Amino acid sequence: MVSFIVRRLLYMLPILFIVSFIIFLLMWMQPGDVVDSMCGLACPPNLREAMREKFGLHESFVIQYAKWAYGVFFSPSIEASFPFIHLHEPDFGYSPTRSMPALKALLGENRWLWTIILVFSSMAVSWLIAIPIGVYSATHKYSLADNAFSFLGFIGISMPNFILGLIFIWLVVGVFKLGLQNDFFAVGGILNTEYVGAPMSLDLILNFLWHFGPPVLILAGASTAIVIRYMRSNMLDVLEMAYVKTARAKGLKERLVIYKHALRNAINPLVSMLGFWVPMMMEGALVIAIVFNLPQLETTFFQAIIVRDNMVVMSGLFVFSLILMFGNLVSDILLAITDPKIRYE
Repeated sequence: MVSFIVRRLLYMLPILFIVSFIIFLLMWMQPGDVVDSMCGLACPPNLREAMREKFGLHESFVIQYAKWAYGVFFSPSIEASFPFIHLHEPDFGYSPTRSMPALKALLGENRWLWTIILVFSSMAVSWLIAIPIGVYSATHKYSLADNAFSFLGFIGISMPNFILGLIFIWLVVGVFKLGLQNDFFAVGGILNTEYVGAPMSLDLILNFLWHFGPPVLILAGASTAIVIRYMRSNMLDVLEMAYVKTARAKGLKERLVIYKHALRNAINPLVSMLGFWVPMMMEGALVIAIVFNLPQLETTFFQAIIVRDNMVVMSGLFVFSLILMFGNLVSDILLAITDPKIRYE
């Protein structure tokens, strides 16, 4: 397993070089740049050229990419001075619109942490709900409960996350008017302003759950519907296999057949999908972050696209590619743990 992980990590290096080139090429080919956004249409030509020269946009594609790739791949370093370790982060360029390094603009102010909390909390909720429902639907095929879960699943798949978010805000603000009755039930952000920087208390925890709970549940909604369909389909296929029929013929209890023998094989396809499941959840988190005004890195990424801050956009694309590759690696490792037939040595 260790040699497999090392090989996969080494394989990532040339892939990242190729990905970085494609990212930079796409950003370079698109019309306009950050100077157009900052300077405007009425900007004098001499000022425009001075700004392009200041940000290095006047140089050729090869020189721009060489400088950017060098900062990304060769500037990171580690300095050890016992007992401290100092890590020099990659240089993804400078963000003119935020006046700071691009990577800091993307991940700073704990935006990366809130993104991780939202995505993995939603994944945990969706899987904990969807897997038991999928197993129940498969073992009670075409029953009233199975049809009801299938109907709700199709609704969850077809309804966008931002619609659910807007419906929640409409109910809280427009129908029940909770925010007008009590400031505690204000919608948007992570906390009410009076709790920002306040010491830990029960009211602070409840206020955080009120603000952060709905985005987690809404983001988990569509994912739950998809996992239910996958789990039901996989479970139905496994229940028709010969070893399951043999286990039943030997007189094993149905609960033992389902949860010890069938479930372990039925869940393997879901584990293998983990690699692209995380990026898919991050895509949904972008919409949720905009609707609920959450401090997420996806929000910064989206704002950078609007103002053509290519350095931040390229940083985001590179980070998302890295997450996808590490997600695939983690899914392969988990698949080897859950499926005894798979060995990488």
